[in-house]
Amino acid sequence: MRIMQCTMYKYTLEKKSVKHICPKCNKKRFVRYVDSETNEYLSHIVGRCDRELNCAYHYPPKSYFEDRSEHYSPTIEMRVTKPKLEQETSYHSFKELQSTLVNNAENNFIQFLKKTFNQFNVDKMLMDYKLGTAVSLHNATVFWQIDEEEKIRGGKIIGYTKMGKRTKYINWVHANQIKNKEINSFHLKQCLFGLHLINQTHKVIAIVESEKTACIMSLLFDKYLWLAAGSLTGLTESKLKPLKDRKIILYPDLGISKISKSPFDQWRLKQKYFEKKGFDVAISDLLERKGTEIHRREGYDLADYFIDIKNNKPRKLISSHHQKYISLYMQNKNLKTLIDVFDLYDENGHPIDLL
Repeated sequence: MRIMQCTMYKYTLEKKSVKHICPKCNKKRFVRYVDSETNEYLSHIVGRCDRELNCAYHYPPKSYFEDRSEHYSPTIEMRVTKPKLEQETSYHSFKELQSTLVNNAENNFIQFLKKTFNQFNVDKMLMDYKLGTAVSLHNATVFWQIDEEEKIRGGKIIGYTKMGKRTKYINWVHANQIKNKEINSFHLKQCLFGLHLINQTHKVIAIVESEKTACIMSLLFDKYLWLAAGSLTGLTESKLKPLKDRKIILYPDLGISKISKSPFDQWRLKQKYFEKKGFDVAISDLLERKGTEIHRREGYDLADYFIDIKNNKPRKLISSHHQKYISLYMQNKNLKTLIDVFDLYDENGHPIDLL
């Protein structure tokens, strides 16, 4: 907000549609002068009749004070609060984005994905989400934020180890450009990571915290369109606005907040708020139910959880009616993902548990 000094007339004709008895023609067509500071009327004779042709009575404040030999101040200085004008959103060019879509051989995160998942699927995901490499910045991964109008709002740069674990390095493309004096300024207005993909599909929208989780879950479970808020606190109403008519499911990470509530509790409060605002939004407690205390302490996200499942064979179960599900699991390990996400039951009404 900005506070400005401005000059105003001390006395003005009342703007309301209230009419008084005119002192001259006795018609109820008289508009009185009001003190701008006190919002009170001057004398009942100070004003103007709006019967300009038939009456034309006008007794202004200046004449009133002069007739009474009193000091007259026609204006006053007032402090007016004006809302701060919102800065125009800055955008990157497609050429800037395109320049990062090379040299993936040294990108730890991309190489981790190609070693862990089907390479054809990884290449398609990279093309869909437009993942890039910041060659001059430790070959870190560039997660471009592209909105529903295909405008490139920002590029978040995050470093990863060869095991796909996040390092402490994080930056923004525009911040690096300002540092190198390539640009003078940049007004970042973030959107959901992957938002540009909503125009290509009518799938249910699944929102997670991190960009990494969205990319990996799109490889594990493509029934949903996976988007990322960018952080625990990055889930905002303005970011969800383009999804007003879509079905949304929130998947918060595990974890114990040192400040207030757990990630699930924080996003559940937001989910209730978004519902009241007219969004079709639900929240999944999958990790809350399935995650262990170790998972919680280590702050597992959905991708971490399913990669653990993928890397661990299920133990043999005593119940005979589960044997055929184990056999199916060994043929198609994505079955475990389907069972966990949708809480599938067997023909006897028992929950199917492969671990």
